[in-house]
Amino acid sequence: MSGTGIATAQEQYYDALWSKTSVVEPSAWALWETISGYVTGKSRILEIGAGNRPRVPISGSYFVDLSASAMQALRGRNGHCAAASGEALPFADEAFDLICALEIVEHVPDDTALLQEIGRVLKAGERFLFSVPLHMAFWTRHDVLAGHVRRYDPAALELLLPQYGLPIEKYCITSSPRNVWYRNATALLAARFWSLGVMLESRMALPAYCWLDRRRGMKWRQGSFAEQSRGANNVIIVTRKQ
Repeated sequence: MSGTGIATAQEQYYDALWSKTSVVEPSAWALWETISGYVTGKSRILEIGAGNRPRVPISGSYFVDLSASAMQALRGRNGHCAAASGEALPFADEAFDLICALEIVEHVPDDTALLQEIGRVLKAGERFLFSVPLHMAFWTRHDVLAGHVRRYDPAALELLLPQYGLPIEKYCITSSPRNVWYRNATALLAARFWSLGVMLESRMALPAYCWLDRRRGMKWRQGSFAEQSRGANNVIIVTRKQ
C-alpha cells in the first residue's frame, strides 16, 4: 500500500468510525475513576483527539480534533469544539487545568511540537494525562492502518517529557494483543471490509473491551517505568507541569 493509499485508508476508517457510531460516555472507561477525581473543581479542561470517545466530562469541556463529525457530535453535547491540530492549539498560554490525549500522541508527526503546545497551554502545577503504544519491536500492519507514526521507547520517553516541563507523576501499564500474526490479520480484514469492521468494532469489540477495562481497573505506579514495561504494549502516563 502506497503512502497516499495508507493516508486515504486512515481517513476513511476514522470518518466511518466517528460518523457511524455513537458517542461513548466517559464513565464507560476504567480511567474515569481517575479522571473524575482530577476534574473536581476544574473549569478549564481540554481533550485532544477525543473522536466520539471522550474521557473527560463532555459538557463544558474543550475538545480539539481534525474530525468534523466528531466535533459536531460533541458540540451537540455542549462541548466547546475546534477542528484543529494539537501541534498548533488555538488557545492562550496557561489556559487549562487538565489536558488529556488518549491514543493520540503516536499519531502526531511532530510530537515535540505537540508537547511544547501542551506545556504552553497547561497551567503550572496541573496535569497532562496521555497514553501511547510502546516498543517498535511490536510494530505491525495494524499500527500503519491506525495511523501511528511511531511506538515509544520507555527510557527515551522518560527523558523527553521533562524537557517540556512535564515530568512523570505516575503511570499505568496496560495490555492489548501484541501477537504479530493476530494484529496483522485484523488490520488486513479492517482494510478490506470497512463497514463490517466498523460494525463489529462498535457493537462487539468496544463493549467487550470497556467491560474488561473496568473489571481490570487501573494499577498506578510511581517511579521509572522503563524497567517495568519491557514486555508492555501500552502505557498511560500522568505528568504534572513544573
